[in-house]
Amino acid sequence: MQPTKTKSIIIKKEGYRLSKPLQMVGMAKVLKNHIVHQELYTNISGKNYAHVEGWQFAGGLLGMFPRVVTVENLSTGSETKWKADVEIVNLKTGEIVSRGFAVCSNKESKKKSFDEYAVLSMAQTRAIGKAYRNCIGWVMKLAGYETTPSEEMPKPETTMRAPTANTPVEEKPVDATDYVCHGITKSGCGTEITKQEFDYSKKLYGKPLCREHQKEAKPLTK
Repeated sequence: MQPTKTKSIIIKKEGYRLSKPLQMVGMAKVLKNHIVHQELYTNISGKNYAHVEGWQFAGGLLGMFPRVVTVENLSTGSETKWKADVEIVNLKTGEIVSRGFAVCSNKESKKKSFDEYAVLSMAQTRAIGKAYRNCIGWVMKLAGYETTPSEEMPKPETTMRAPTANTPVEEKPVDATDYVCHGITKSGCGTEITKQEFDYSKKLYGKPLCREHQKEAKPLTK
């Protein structure tokens, strides 16, 4: 059976199988391209963490889908707190292949303004990510992302300081997953490029581009 090719992303019609390591290498490239195109990741302290939508895409390629089993209200007094239990199910066989639990509370530093429905929703989102992580965390790592879903990571506190003439400009750390073409348009093309191509293109065009897109781009004016 021939694979279907759409926008330079190749997806096997029969699906990928965890028991086939070489298939997982190919799937990791598909996963990486999708996450880059859709901007489904967050850089935290120099490391890239995929959003739960990226984990769901990975699971979908393997025929695995999340099912919320239970939600439990753990609220007490002024604290709004919910716990969620999620299963990952094989669509073809109905087999439960993984399970994840997670909680969310408005006592968390970044959740103080959350309404109750948002706290409940985040508990489910975290549980979905955790359940996928338990079975395909290594596949996400293979794609170049951390094995913890971004929703589980605490966002670092930032303190704004007024810039001065002597304040150095800090550049965003370059991760291995950044060495892809961002294309002429916002969606980019996701083609992998070398560090040399990355540095050259950033300097001349202001963004990482593959050789084909460099032909179409206009150099930055000095």
